[in-house]
Amino acid sequence: MSNPMGARSSNPLKAAVLDRQPIKIGVLHSLTGTMSVSGISVKDATLLAVGEINASGGVLGHLLEAVIEDGASDLQTFAQKAKQLLLEEGVAVVFGCWTSASRKAVLPVFEEFNGLLFYPLQYEGLEQSRHIFYTGAAPNQQIVPGVDYLLGLSKRKIFLLGSDYIFPRTANQIVKAQLAALSGVLVGEVYLPLGSRNVDEAIAHILAVKPDAILNTLNGDSNVAFFQKLREAGVTADELPVMSVSVAEEEVRAIGPENIAGHLVVWNYFQTVDTPENREFVKAYKEKYGQDRVTDDPIEAAYLSVYLWKKAVEKAGSIEVTKVREAAKNIEFAAPSGMVKIDAKTQHTWKTVRIGKVRLDGQIEEIWNSGASVSPDPFLKNYPWAAALVSKQISVGTRASLIGLFTILVLVTWMAVGIGWIGATEMQNYVLAIKSASVEGGVSDEVMTVLVQQTLGVVSRTQRWLIGAWILSSIAGVVALVSVSALIRKIGWLRKTASMIASGDLTARSPIISNDAIGVLSSTLNTMAQQISSLLNGLEVRSQQLEERSRELEIAKDAAEAANRAKSTFLANMTHELRTPLNAILGYSELLQEEAQELGEEDFVMDLASINIAGKQLLGIISDILDISKIEAGKMTLFLETFLVSNVVEEVVTTVKPLALKNSNTLVVDCQPNLGTMRADSAKVRQALLNLASNAAKFTNRGQITISVWKEEMAVFPCQNSEEKLNVESRFHPQSIVFQVRDTGIGMTEDQMMNLFGAFSQADDSTTRKYGGTGLGLIISKKFCQMMGGDISVESEFQSGSTFTIRLPVVVKIETEAAGDRELENESDLYSEIDVVEDENTEEVRAAISLEPNSTVLVIDDDPDTRDLMTRCLSKQGFQVHSSASGEGGLLLAKELRPDAITLDVMMPSMDGWTVLSALKADPDLADIPVIMMTFLDDKNQGFKLGAAEYLRKPFDYKRFAALLNKYQQPAS
Repeated sequence: MSNPMGARSSNPLKAAVLDRQPIKIGVLHSLTGTMSVSGISVKDATLLAVGEINASGGVLGHLLEAVIEDGASDLQTFAQKAKQLLLEEGVAVVFGCWTSASRKAVLPVFEEFNGLLFYPLQYEGLEQSRHIFYTGAAPNQQIVPGVDYLLGLSKRKIFLLGSDYIFPRTANQIVKAQLAALSGVLVGEVYLPLGSRNVDEAIAHILAVKPDAILNTLNGDSNVAFFQKLREAGVTADELPVMSVSVAEEEVRAIGPENIAGHLVVWNYFQTVDTPENREFVKAYKEKYGQDRVTDDPIEAAYLSVYLWKKAVEKAGSIEVTKVREAAKNIEFAAPSGMVKIDAKTQHTWKTVRIGKVRLDGQIEEIWNSGASVSPDPFLKNYPWAAALVSKQISVGTRASLIGLFTILVLVTWMAVGIGWIGATEMQNYVLAIKSASVEGGVSDEVMTVLVQQTLGVVSRTQRWLIGAWILSSIAGVVALVSVSALIRKIGWLRKTASMIASGDLTARSPIISNDAIGVLSSTLNTMAQQISSLLNGLEVRSQQLEERSRELEIAKDAAEAANRAKSTFLANMTHELRTPLNAILGYSELLQEEAQELGEEDFVMDLASINIAGKQLLGIISDILDISKIEAGKMTLFLETFLVSNVVEEVVTTVKPLALKNSNTLVVDCQPNLGTMRADSAKVRQALLNLASNAAKFTNRGQITISVWKEEMAVFPCQNSEEKLNVESRFHPQSIVFQVRDTGIGMTEDQMMNLFGAFSQADDSTTRKYGGTGLGLIISKKFCQMMGGDISVESEFQSGSTFTIRLPVVVKIETEAAGDRELENESDLYSEIDVVEDENTEEVRAAISLEPNSTVLVIDDDPDTRDLMTRCLSKQGFQVHSSASGEGGLLLAKELRPDAITLDVMMPSMDGWTVLSALKADPDLADIPVIMMTFLDDKNQGFKLGAAEYLRKPFDYKRFAALLNKYQQPAS
């Protein structure tokens, strides 16, 4: 019959402890985050030891229960979890931490709650706590011998690369002091954020300074990126070896053996160590966690930590921290790496140092070892060059020597004075006694002889004491002379080194003979010189990199400008090539519609109207693409003019009304009376308002669209213009014009509104698919408004409608105009002056293009379709039309015909329109002929500067153009 509690264990010792409470132990490592690549394996090693100990009967008759916590590569989490393990779980000991930062984060917790931590990692030293057993390497068991090995290979120019936290920075302080003392050269020092994979700049720095070797204290994922990028840069281990102190077999797997093969590592254990204990350890680890897993130094240190604690507990007969700490002194254990021992003074372990080379199979081949175990020296007391690293460990020998010599000299002096005084006093007494005896008489010769002999004895004794004092003072003087001479000599060396460094020789080094105050000062000076030299080299490298980068940026800038010019040229050519046939399509479709109506062919009229509408839609797309390209290239300009606000609104309403009716919408116009004029780019204002109204008509069905316009007090708007800097200030332009378009359409969500003003985007893709459009209209409109010192804002509610609001200054001014206006004190004078100037200019233009009936018009255009359309259209209006296909021919015809008006294209071969216009205005006989520029280019400013009377963009409405000329056929007043 089966036992409900399970089968009885075949191990009598284990069976005897099944009913006892287990001993809880804490396991605290990073199981997630950047350090998890290392932390998981160390945790596994700890659990392997726990499993083996439980299988052999546990500790003191109790099984071990591991409570596992994740530090998550975060210092606060480590501290929090440590406190939780000690207080809530009541663990007897904690095995954990990888980085020095995590160890220091938990140390206050263990000190406050009297906990015990076994720390399995090599570290920077310079620390000792009664609450921590350090089973990883101290600096003299890894870092120092690693540097010694590189220097022994004549690799004297060392580059330090590390992660930016406690261990690498402190370890490198040790390395720099060591290099300064042993004639090594620090050629560079770079730190990366822990886990950072941005190593390109560091590698560029390394390649620039050309070190003999790299000492690598990177940790976590940074190692993966570094070795991969180093290999991609073509750097081999033979030409530039990397000595790593935090890369073991587990990290080699993550890095990829092919990326790190041939490089060096320094540890106390490799998986390839050939001992019976290690073979058993590797076998057990692989059987438990998989044959593809590897062992390494931190894994082995974590494993032996559990056994060292077990032996200490069994020796103490208790899990009480104080007793375990006392019992752990000098405990030994046959670990996989060899015999290890806990040092009684420092709570560190004696370990064998090993240096290895990474193989292509991911294993590490041992190429050097220390032979015997090395005693831990966490404070590097046995290295004079390290005296400056820990101030509390500095010897006071120099001070003690000087004070001791001074004390001896003072004592000898006082002794001599005392002896002389005592001797003189005794002699005085004897002389007085002899004198008294001589005066009184009756003293026998024997008594006098005795007195004289006693006196002479005192004199002799005093002389001997004085001679002794002289000898002592001579010895003290010699010692003082030697000590002071040595001190003066050391100070002289120090002064000489300081002078050489001050003169610019940063290779000068002061000899370090002892770890006294002068030795500390010499070590500090040497390290400082080395650091300054490294920083200067780094600065030079950075300067070279910046120069190179500047050259690259200059080349890239030139290339970008060339590409931008090519793009602009391409867009201009493309626009010309596309608009030329569109011009013909739109023009012929309009003329054919008129002819079809005259012939009564209504079916053809509808078809031609569809062709015309499609052409205009295509024209709109082309115009939008060209506009956004010019905006992005900073080539969009403003043409400022004064115009009636009501006229712009009326034009927009006329255009958008058919669109609104198409979706059965009601269009409401609410304009404040007496809006007056505004000075801005009328075309861009019209385009922005038309875009908003068109969108409202498109996205509203059987609803209402309201266009409202009013004036309001204006805040200061930021102004942007690529070529003319605008300056709109509230004290010069106290009012703004507000155009608001409100609809009851589909509305938008907050997420859709976030993407609203992106190029080539609408509210979302589904909107684009359903309603069409390029998604350029709103961004172009917004940019136009910003160029004029205003902006567009939006409010919307999903399924309820949207409200778009344009705010523009009443007067948009360029910087030069604004500067002149600042001298004006009365703002009303400013506005009246602007209006008068604009009115006068307008009358001058109209007077210039007034034409008599049956006037002659010369058409200069290289496109035959345009010439044909212009001829047919204007001839119907009673004009006499002549045409030329080139600028040269046009000039000749102008001189011959003396036309009443000239229409002129800009983009023509051989001689372009600007050249023709300049030539016409330079000829006294032709200068007064009004020239109407008709082109695809949007450059009104250039046209008017050269003397054009009007500026029209192709393709245009030929009937409106004919009406324009017809308007001026009456004689000018």
